[in-house]
Amino acid sequence: MKSMLFILVAQLHAGGIQTVGAYPSLEQCRDALEVAATNVAAHYTCEATRVQGTWLRKDSRYVMARD
Repeated sequence: MKSMLFILVAQLHAGGIQTVGAYPSLEQCRDALEVAATNVAAHYTCEATRVQGTWLRKDSRYVMARD
């Protein structure tokens, strides 16, 4: 089974990309984006990716952003 996962990604002004969080819905990612956007040290976006199988919230620590 494939499902969508929404990842909040920070593009740091100092260089580099960092995964901030992973969310099961776009609405949750956008809510987190509004909070994160108060930090002006980075530019934040919500990116969608497909995942295979079941996904649990605790699995988000294993999600990484790639260039």
